[in-house]
Amino acid sequence: MIEDKKETGRQYAEFLASLPESERNKISQENIRDTEQEHQDFRTSFRARHCYLCQKSISSFYPELPCLHWLLRPSGFKKNDFLAIVEKYGFFQMQSYLRWVANEGSFARNINDLKDEGTGKLFEVTIKYKKLEWSFSCSENDYSGHEKSEHFKHPHYHFQMRIDSQPFINYNDFHLPFRDYEIITIEAIKTAPHIVKGRFTFGEGIGDVLTQDTVETIVTSSLSTKTTNDAAFKIDTLIMADEGQTISGEDVYQIFEKAKKNGVTVASLAHEIPNASARVVVSPGPGVVGQALRSGRRKKDNKQC
Repeated sequence: MIEDKKETGRQYAEFLASLPESERNKISQENIRDTEQEHQDFRTSFRARHCYLCQKSISSFYPELPCLHWLLRPSGFKKNDFLAIVEKYGFFQMQSYLRWVANEGSFARNINDLKDEGTGKLFEVTIKYKKLEWSFSCSENDYSGHEKSEHFKHPHYHFQMRIDSQPFINYNDFHLPFRDYEIITIEAIKTAPHIVKGRFTFGEGIGDVLTQDTVETIVTSSLSTKTTNDAAFKIDTLIMADEGQTISGEDVYQIFEKAKKNGVTVASLAHEIPNASARVVVSPGPGVVGQALRSGRRKKDNKQC
């Protein structure tokens, strides 16, 4: 049955690939409009401390009414209650909701989905909002199912939750099964990643913001900050004299002063230094939540321009 779902996902990807680009764009725009309305409903309710799904306070907990807002840890919510959420909503819906919540706190930097900071798993993301932190993890082996296990042969993922950095749910507490439609979606993404993209509209993370294509925009549009611990980006600038030329210390000093006065980055003005070129490296800043990895060490994703 699982192979049937995977085959359905592959066929769906092939169907989308066969459509004219204009038709695919039309489908994409319709999905974006639907998501935009849902996100607006979420945002309006969330800022009023209500849940747009169950229409109750986000601080409420009714065991008979599982809801995504339980992940905000209302009073009464226990670890094993999490399984009721999984049964009703699943992997993508949980992650989308938590990404929306995180971006209410600060856009993108509270969601670390950088591939280069992970350990090469199929899905790895850590999401943070205030004192709460949630992480999803799924390796290729998880998705394939553990052949030697009687209980975990089904494609599954792992989830971790921390409150004030203290354990509430650990990765190894549960093997959470993917739903059939999620397997179809994942297989479609794996089959045609250039067409079927696993994006979370309005739930963009640092991996969506920090790419090779956005480095120049980050450098030219970012503002400098005195509170570096909250910075989303770390921008390092190496200024080098052109061959056979020298750099005036006064010119460099003037650039630093100009950047300070205008509240912009030195990198955005480095091109103004005579007889010199600049190499700029952009990496996640200290304000970006670190990935809570199941194994391996955190790495920095450096982008250059």
